[in-house]
Amino acid sequence: MIFSPHRSLYKQQGKVQPATAVFIAIILLVVIWIASGFLFKSDASNGEEAQTLTPTVAVKKSSAVTVARKLTLNGDITPNQQLSVRARTDGMLETIVESGKKVNKGDVIATLSIDDREVQLAQADAQMKKAQSDFDAAKKLRAQNMISQSELQALEAQLKAAKAQLRRVTFDIEHTKITAPVRGVINQRFIEQGAYVSSGNPVLEIIDNDPLVAIIHVQQSQVHRLQTDMPATVRIIGGEQREGRVSFIAPIADAQTRTFKVEVTIPNSEQPLPSGMSAEVTIQTNEVQAHKISAAQLKIDTSGRMGVLTVDSNNIVQFEPVKVERADVDALWISGIADETRLVIISHGSLSAGQKVDPRPVPEAYQNGENL
Repeated sequence: MIFSPHRSLYKQQGKVQPATAVFIAIILLVVIWIASGFLFKSDASNGEEAQTLTPTVAVKKSSAVTVARKLTLNGDITPNQQLSVRARTDGMLETIVESGKKVNKGDVIATLSIDDREVQLAQADAQMKKAQSDFDAAKKLRAQNMISQSELQALEAQLKAAKAQLRRVTFDIEHTKITAPVRGVINQRFIEQGAYVSSGNPVLEIIDNDPLVAIIHVQQSQVHRLQTDMPATVRIIGGEQREGRVSFIAPIADAQTRTFKVEVTIPNSEQPLPSGMSAEVTIQTNEVQAHKISAAQLKIDTSGRMGVLTVDSNNIVQFEPVKVERADVDALWISGIADETRLVIISHGSLSAGQKVDPRPVPEAYQNGENL
């Protein structure tokens, strides 16, 4: 269609023709598109500016305090002594104490039959007396040179044999009474009343649980921290807790595990505990200056080092490697940083060493809920 230059854009009635309306709509869309480009560009610029803002972090001033280093290991509770009492002569078991009975050193815990030992004792005594008399008479005769030296020596040998026989019979009679070698509790009986016992057979087992002994095995990298008489806390599985002291450190490592056996002696006279249980043993070693932190504050850098984030006097973030000196239930104690420092407690997003920050005090609400 060809438009005449003299033709009006509007009809006489004042209405917009369809072609004109489409043209105006296209023009409006172009204007809006151009304007939106400026708007989005402005938003992007604002975002870039926001990214360049200094991040805000919450820091806490921390001062190192003196804390005791602790070595905590699992171990076993053993008795002070665990003895198997054996018969030292033959005989029928006439009496024996019950299991569980408390005994003192020297108490009779079992008896064997005497049998004919009293007769043997009388014979041995008579033979010894006769041999003594013969020897005494022979010495007088020898002094008068009426018998030879060899005859005197033969009578002396008979006397020694008679004395030995008397001692053997006396020994047997004495050991028909089996006594407790230590104080303790009868743990078990290996033989029952009426049975025949041979010399060397086990009869009873005695357990001495006062004191108890906690045995742990310490790695070779840690044993240098220990000394005898160091205080120790022993937590029995089940909640019971006792105090003790290091009483023995093995002078040589176990060939298989390369660990050192360490014993902790625990008094057990009041409210006695049984042996044979598992326990957690904590030994206080030396003292160090350390900061108290939560486990969430520990970080690992790209080199695999463990450390914390601090803020220096120029408000620059620093990653400082640390060493965990002690681990409690609710906190860690670390060393390796300055005695006075500012620790990063809260940060929004990740931080990196060398980054400038805006440090703020830790919010009071967070401090109230913080388990430090």
